[in-house]
Amino acid sequence: MYGSIFIKFFLYCALLSQFSYAQYEKVKIGFIDSYYANKLTKEQLRTIIKEIEQKLEKQVGKNIFDYSSSGKVIDIIYQKPSRKKQNLDQSIKLLKDKKKKIETLGKSISSKQHTIVNSKKSLEKYINSLNNDINSLNSYITQSNKKKITSQEKYEQIKSYINKTRKGIQKRSNIYNQKKQKYNTSLRAFNQKISNYNILIKQYNRLQRKIEIISRSIKEIKGAAIGYTQTTFKTFYKNGKEYNTRESKSYMEKIEIYGFDTLKQLKAILAHEIGHLIGVGHINKKGALMNPILQKSQVEQLHLTSEDIQKFRKNL
Repeated sequence: MYGSIFIKFFLYCALLSQFSYAQYEKVKIGFIDSYYANKLTKEQLRTIIKEIEQKLEKQVGKNIFDYSSSGKVIDIIYQKPSRKKQNLDQSIKLLKDKKKKIETLGKSISSKQHTIVNSKKSLEKYINSLNNDINSLNSYITQSNKKKITSQEKYEQIKSYINKTRKGIQKRSNIYNQKKQKYNTSLRAFNQKISNYNILIKQYNRLQRKIEIISRSIKEIKGAAIGYTQTTFKTFYKNGKEYNTRESKSYMEKIEIYGFDTLKQLKAILAHEIGHLIGVGHINKKGALMNPILQKSQVEQLHLTSEDIQKFRKNL
């Protein structure tokens, strides 16, 4: 069984924690909840069972189980997520949305930053050129004032040049102010984007911490091998003395799968529960198929570790 266990199954877990009566089994497909109508067909499930059989038997070197119409049932049951699980799923969805917004905004900022930098350089170049023209005009006026003007015609020429140059400078100054205003508007919008980006990063980090906290408090049940233990008490007398003995046998009846995200995950969960069905217990070894916690490596590629193989061979 993967994860923690509901109360109605706790007794099974306690009674069947030691699998001492492992044996070859037959399995068959039972009930598939309508919730999985677009996610899993009987044919797909049959293929998954066959793949598990081939993988386990090839590695163990023994006939472990077969698909048969008289086999023990594999039921695929939909179990409504708990409020904590729903909260976790919603938080994960929100986290993905936040990440997408951060990536989109980050690209926009990177692109806009290039434009802002170029605009600033262009603006600085423009104002420097304008200041040079102003300084040149001021220098011309100063030099003209120092000179002795000998005629009205010369005076009018100087005056015309100064007025014309001033008008040009004023026109360019107005253009500069417009450019500067446009730049400041773009800069404010750019800074607002950076502010929004930083807010999103903070929200993302808070949400990530929340998900970690919720995840630690949730142990989701993915499946269980259901059975019971039969205990027989015997009393006998020997040499005038009374002796009491107790004999317990475990019987597995069926497999129930309560949820899966992908068919690969279903295969790993089902292989684990088939292990229980034939009597193999848990292995507290990271990466093992029979580890009580669903292993990512088993989802990516189903396989038996050396610890799994040893346990299977020992119990068969």
